[in-house]
Amino acid sequence: MPITLLGTASLTVQGFLRDAKTKLIKFVPESTFSDPSYHLPHFYDLFALWADERDHMFWREAAKASRTYLHTACHPITGLAPEYANFNGSPAEPQPHGDFSHFFSDAYRVAANIGLDWAWFQKDIWQVDQCNRIQAFFRNIEVSDYRRYTIEGQAFDEPALHPVGLLATNAMASLASDGPEAEYFVRLFWHTPLRTGLRRYYDNCLYFFSLLALSGNYRIY
Repeated sequence: MPITLLGTASLTVQGFLRDAKTKLIKFVPESTFSDPSYHLPHFYDLFALWADERDHMFWREAAKASRTYLHTACHPITGLAPEYANFNGSPAEPQPHGDFSHFFSDAYRVAANIGLDWAWFQKDIWQVDQCNRIQAFFRNIEVSDYRRYTIEGQAFDEPALHPVGLLATNAMASLASDGPEAEYFVRLFWHTPLRTGLRRYYDNCLYFFSLLALSGNYRIY
């Protein structure tokens, strides 16, 4: 998750963490691309209320830019987003440390972020259809069969590293979805235990956030 700082001077926020032209968050300060799961417009709207007054306008514009960006980063049929994406929303080119142009571990958070944004603000009706799409894609796939996917939905012969985390975010999408899969994913999540073993940290972090949100306890204070 990106680190967000209340009260940070606009020059630092815009020039160090964000692309100055698009106002979109960078993957890391020196990168020329973004990560769709880093886009948290629901927090930016709050920063626009409570951060340093000099930054209010910037955060309002950043929230609007991020909501628009997710329209282009998420596939219009499957709803899947890449781990890394260019500032125009297209999958980023392979990096020296690997190819992150597909739907894999980072990208799971996109559905959760969109669901929470809708639950808090309901500013973008597209989010409802987006959450319906991603739930429809995973409806007939067993959790034990979750894989890495292209954003078009083609499965790799590579299992998901964090299947419980992916299920948790698919369930959190029910905060926005109004399709027939919304209750299915919440019930499946409720009956799925926390993960144990070597990779439990990331899965159970996503599990925790989803449980907070779906129970109505992820609130604005």
